[in-house]
Amino acid sequence: MSKVVIKPILYAALAGGLLSSCVSQQKYQALIQDKDRLDVSVERAHKEIKELKETKLNLEDQIKYKNVEIAKLENQVSTIKKQADAMGQKFDELEDQMKKMSADLENKKYESALLVASYERKIAELQLLGSKLKAKKKAKVTKKTDKILAVKN
Repeated sequence: MSKVVIKPILYAALAGGLLSSCVSQQKYQALIQDKDRLDVSVERAHKEIKELKETKLNLEDQIKYKNVEIAKLENQVSTIKKQADAMGQKFDELEDQMKKMSADLENKKYESALLVASYERKIAELQLLGSKLKAKKKAKVTKKTDKILAVKN
């Protein structure tokens, strides 16, 4: 950009030097004014370039800072994903254990029900045997009593 601005200045200077004797004072003054305007434009352009370079450096610094923040966040995301995977695996293990324990519990309930039914049958059998024994004993006692009464009579 500065080359584009400098070229007209050089042309104006050359034209002023070569044509000074051939150019009227009015044209010479106009060329000087053009040169002054161009100098101001060049100065403004240099100032703008400097400001843009500073802005560019600031933006590059911000980009570096943001990239560091992004890297930190990516590490956090990675850590959280690993933790989530580990918790998911632990959850699956606990769920498998729970299923196994539930199945074991159902088996134990079934076995307990069978044992209770078996004990209830045994109790019923024992009660029946007890009743039969009482009846036999009563029959024996009655028989003995009858014999004793028969002997007394």
